[in-house]
Amino acid sequence: MKRRMFLFAIILLLTAAAGAQEIGRGVITALEGEAEKRQAPEADWLEAALEMDIYSKEMVRTLPESFAEISLSRGSVIRLAPKTTVNMNKLYEEAEDKIVTNIEVAEGEIWGNVNKTGEDELFSVDSTAVSSSIIGTIFRIDTGDDGTLIKVYRGNVEVSGKPAPPKDQQAADEPSEIQGPTEVEGPREVTLEEWTVIVREMMELKVDAQGRIVRMDSINTRSSEEQSAWVKWNQKRDLKNPVKH
Repeated sequence: MKRRMFLFAIILLLTAAAGAQEIGRGVITALEGEAEKRQAPEADWLEAALEMDIYSKEMVRTLPESFAEISLSRGSVIRLAPKTTVNMNKLYEEAEDKIVTNIEVAEGEIWGNVNKTGEDELFSVDSTAVSSSIIGTIFRIDTGDDGTLIKVYRGNVEVSGKPAPPKDQQAADEPSEIQGPTEVEGPREVTLEEWTVIVREMMELKVDAQGRIVRMDSINTRSSEEQSAWVKWNQKRDLKNPVKH
């Protein structure tokens, strides 16, 4: 009897451990071309392959002319356009009373199809200029030197400004030439640096590299950009493996 209880306890522990690992995990479920991943910024890039696991805090990037799809453990999907790098900062990690997912688009473009989350779950995507809160949404985020473009095809996305430091600002430990005295700018009103807007279905928002809103318009579905191979691939994948919203 005691032996059976001991074995049962071991099985429960193993099951719990596997479940915990499953929560913070994604899987590469589609790959056209080449992709790589690494466990830390200082680690070497390793070749990624179909059905490879992706875990919290890992980085993934696609090479030129390559698409990749990462299916997350709770049903949501993130896809990477060519020459895109993402940081999987958190994948369904427990933080106080919330289950938190945070993905950072370091460069390039992603397409996201995120299922409807519960009140105890936070799903966000960051870029250099903005932070986006995602709930039951199909969206795109494209980030580059000129800022970030967010497009929402289904649902709504809450976007908050995240102003970037000036380009000429240097790290405190970086040696630099000492310049002579300069005039110091006086007090001024801070505008468009801290803001939150709702980008609604079939709308797009452009934010510059300093975190300022440039424009908000309707998506032009007839534009050549909306007819690209990247868009059509995502639409085909969404139809093949629909996400519950």
